[in-house]
Amino acid sequence: MSWMSKPSQPVTIRPTRSLGGITFDVVIEEHHEDSLTITEHPVEQGAAISDHAWRQPALVVIRAGVSDSSGDGSGRRSQSVYDALLALQASREPFDIVTGKRAYRNMLLESLSATTDAATENALVITAECREVIIVRTAVTSVPPRARHANPNRTGAITDTGQKQAQPRRSALSSVFGPGETS
Repeated sequence: MSWMSKPSQPVTIRPTRSLGGITFDVVIEEHHEDSLTITEHPVEQGAAISDHAWRQPALVVIRAGVSDSSGDGSGRRSQSVYDALLALQASREPFDIVTGKRAYRNMLLESLSATTDAATENALVITAECREVIIVRTAVTSVPPRARHANPNRTGAITDTGQKQAQPRRSALSSVFGPGETS
């Protein structure tokens, strides 16, 4: 029986693990970190209150390796992968990462480390720390003229009114009882 005559089975296609399009012979470890920053405000009595939180950029640390005995036959695949990782970091352009758990967008290679010793002379074992870049879009808008605002002092555009001299402030009680006596 050929494979074409078998009943249809769902097929799962997993994308190849990659860091900015660079693939490895082996991924030793992936560390994923997602966190929130939660505000804390002390109150007069009792514990601090929390009323807001925001998501921190995602962090992914990948330990991976490449052997010179695999790949293109030149025997220097480790050097070409290392050069590609350095170029990716130097470009400072966001890239995508595909791991065994999820895909990340808008990542930068924050830290890259590799150690060469007797056991890894003909291989590359790297630790790459990547952090998400949260990209926002800005827009310029214009404010209508102050004459079209219902309350231009609160909602109108900022205007230059020159220097102002500070004026002493009188309390509401001094208007009723008069200024206090000074000794």
